[in-house]
Amino acid sequence: MLEARDIHFAYRPEAPILSGVSLALAPGELIGLSGASGGGKSTLGRIMAGYLHPGRGSVTSGESMSGWSPVQYLHQSSIFAVDPRWRIGRIVEEGWQPDEATRQALGISRAWYDRYPHEISGGELQRVTLLRALSPQTRYLIADEITAMLDPITQADIWRLLLARCEAGLGILAISHDAPLLARVATRTVTMQSGKLL
Repeated sequence: MLEARDIHFAYRPEAPILSGVSLALAPGELIGLSGASGGGKSTLGRIMAGYLHPGRGSVTSGESMSGWSPVQYLHQSSIFAVDPRWRIGRIVEEGWQPDEATRQALGISRAWYDRYPHEISGGELQRVTLLRALSPQTRYLIADEITAMLDPITQADIWRLLLARCEAGLGILAISHDAPLLARVATRTVTMQSGKLL
């Protein structure tokens, strides 16, 4: 269970971003997290993935956090999630050696492996970062608007794969403004408003 308990976070004391937020994500569960921009959704996702530390509260996953993190965070803008000096092959294989079935399900060509991130499209790079994140060691995935900038066919391909992984036990927190998408894919949906979960 990936669990955030009583999370408080602020960059400035007078402007809290999260106030007493608690959320639990079980293996095989897909929770949709919606809400207005600036409401704290991405901040909560980053805290649950260990990218940020709460001012108060705790996050536990029941997994060892040494080496490869069992909680992976996927950013909407994949260019910020890769080293621009690395070729795609090195980026993909940073954490694991992907199986051919997963690579092909994401439509990732072996020909991309010798290219740099700026030499493929944003949608292609998003698929690359997703492939990297889907290591067998990953137990939970924080998916922060990961298909918002992609075409409908690519969106469908990615969510088809993620739903299959969810059925196999991967826990997913899907952060999105797309209410129809969350209605289709989420086990349950929660809404964040002004730093609190409704």
